[in-house]
Amino acid sequence: MKSYAKLIAILLLPLAFVLYYAYSPVQLPPPGWKLSKLSVSPPSPKEEGQAPTASPPAEETCEESLLPRAEDEGGIDTSSQSILFFGDSMVEGLLRRMNGYAFANGHQVTNVVWYGSTTELWAKTDTLRYFMEKAKPTFVMISIGSNEQFVKDFSDTEANIRHILRQLGTTPFVWIGVPAWRTDTGINDLTQRIAGRGRYFDSRGLTLQRGSDHRHPTFAAASLWMDSVATWMASPGTAHPIRMEKPADKRRHSFPTYVLQPITK
Repeated sequence: MKSYAKLIAILLLPLAFVLYYAYSPVQLPPPGWKLSKLSVSPPSPKEEGQAPTASPPAEETCEESLLPRAEDEGGIDTSSQSILFFGDSMVEGLLRRMNGYAFANGHQVTNVVWYGSTTELWAKTDTLRYFMEKAKPTFVMISIGSNEQFVKDFSDTEANIRHILRQLGTTPFVWIGVPAWRTDTGINDLTQRIAGRGRYFDSRGLTLQRGSDHRHPTFAAASLWMDSVATWMASPGTAHPIRMEKPADKRRHSFPTYVLQPITK
C-alpha cells in the first residue's frame, strides 16, 4: 500500500511543478527543457454578461444570391438624374405624380406619351432613338404593353422588346408592367423575363380604381400606383436604385411632355 502511495507521489510531483511554472511569472526552465506558458482565453461575452456578437448571416441560396443588391452597386444612386419616361397611354396617368417625384428629388424628366403604341411601334420606328438623343437620359422608365394585354401571337414581340432595350445601350432602366384589368395572355411574363430581375415592376398585384373606360386607372389611383413604383425604384430590390423620396405635397410640377397620336392604318 505504501508503494502505491510513493508511486502516486512521484507521478504527481512533476505535474505539480509544470502547473506551478505554467501559471507563475517566473521563467526558470531546467537545463535542456523548453516550457511554454499556458494561454488562458478571456471569458466569452456570455460569461461576462455582455451581449453576444451577432452570428454571421446564413449562406444565401443560389436564387437569393442572384438578387441585385444596393450594396453591390455602391448603395442608392443619390445623384440628380435625367430621366426619359416613355410608353403608351398609361404614362399619362403616372407622369403627373412622377413629375412631383422628379422635382422633390432634383431630377429632370422628359415624358413621352404615345397613345395606342405597342412594343412593335417603339421597336420599328425611330421615335425612341430620337428621344434618346434629345433627352440624353441617365435613367429610363418604360410603360408599354397595355395595348398588347390580350395578344395571342407573341412570335415577334420578344424581338421587339429586345430591340427597344438595345436602343437604351447601357442606360439603367425600369419597365413598369401592365396594370392588368383582366388576366393577360402573357405580355407581363414575357416582358419581365426579358427585362430581368430588378428592372421590372409587376403591377398586377395592385388594386386600382379604374376610369370610365374600366381600363385606365383614375388619376388618383395612378398617383398611388406611382408611389408604389417609386418606393420600389429606391429599394435594394432594384438593379440600379435611385433617389425617390416621396414628395411632401401633391402640387403639380411641369416637365417637358410630348404627346404622340395613334398611327392609323
